[in-house]
Amino acid sequence: MAIKLDIQNLVTKLDVITKTFTTSRMVGNYKSAYKGSGLEFEGFRKYQVEDDSSLIDWKASVRTQDLLIKEFREERNLNIYFLFDVSSSMLFGSTKKLKSQYAAEVIASMAYSSMLSDDSIGLGMFTDRIVKGLKPQTGQQPYYFLLGSLTNPKLYGGRYDLNKALDFVLQFLEGGSILIIVSDFIGLSNDWQSKIKIVSNKFDVIALMIRDPRDRELPEDGGDVVIGSPYSRERLSLKPKAVSKQYASYVKRQEHELSELFKRAGAEFLGLSTDEDFVNPLIGMFKRRELKYR
Repeated sequence: MAIKLDIQNLVTKLDVITKTFTTSRMVGNYKSAYKGSGLEFEGFRKYQVEDDSSLIDWKASVRTQDLLIKEFREERNLNIYFLFDVSSSMLFGSTKKLKSQYAAEVIASMAYSSMLSDDSIGLGMFTDRIVKGLKPQTGQQPYYFLLGSLTNPKLYGGRYDLNKALDFVLQFLEGGSILIIVSDFIGLSNDWQSKIKIVSNKFDVIALMIRDPRDRELPEDGGDVVIGSPYSRERLSLKPKAVSKQYASYVKRQEHELSELFKRAGAEFLGLSTDEDFVNPLIGMFKRRELKYR
């Protein structure tokens, strides 16, 4: 097995996200999209055509009879840590990319934007243990170390234990850091919810759920198919047509419950599918968060 990033398409994605987050009117949006990002209000200035209209402070504009936008001064750089599920269930794919490949491209793209903003980036790759840990650092070298880890096939495959991974970050990661959990969240233990609440109290948590279309819907097949557990040798023969509706309904309900559990814990939740581009959903999430924390 080899984990290969689609470098040509990835470069295009990096370019799109970078241009969006590094223009003068979006840097503030990117920084203020994180809770406790260290942005301090510095003053107002007149609105210009190239500015993002969502930054207009309407109360101040009414008082002065002129369109004004807020300006912020960055107090410190962000500390961003990616916690990446590389267990066996992430090595599945019915599209051009495995879930793990798609997730690696998401992480590489977000880390690249963070690197350009001089933020510290770190990576923890986990199964039922931490298989790779890179502490948050600034600069190009940590970014290339991160890429090297993401493309190392020896680091992929194994069982799944989110709780152990969360215990790991609780022990060493600085409070107030941004913790981005990237997983399909398949195979969760019964007590993971309480751990998420603890982690969300210490960090700004963003959960990115990566799913394949086959995680949500069974194939339209009239015959028997054999499905297997990614974590054991268990196999099950079934007729997809007979259970497809119940299966789709169960998954939809489970994904909704996941989303609600993260939100109740004070965390952000975004679902991504390997058959869809991730750039626009990520940008949309950052814009929503910018409005939330502005």
